[in-house]
Amino acid sequence: MPIYEYKCGKCGSEFEQFRRIGDDDDDLKCPKCGTEKPERKLSATSPGGGSACGCGCGGGTKPSPPKMKIG
Repeated sequence: MPIYEYKCGKCGSEFEQFRRIGDDDDDLKCPKCGTEKPERKLSATSPGGGSACGCGCGGGTKPSPPKMKIG
């Protein structure tokens, strides 16, 4: 389930919310002031499924390759 970023038009508060892709935002309220229908912000996404390592775990770094012993 993606995380969307929102900004309240009244108080300027910014917050994140887990939402299904098909969900509309009619039921959202600003957690700070309670204003309905905050604005969904445009977010940058990571290429390759949302995580830097590509495994979908949400980690931010690519795992190091295993070290090989010679001899």
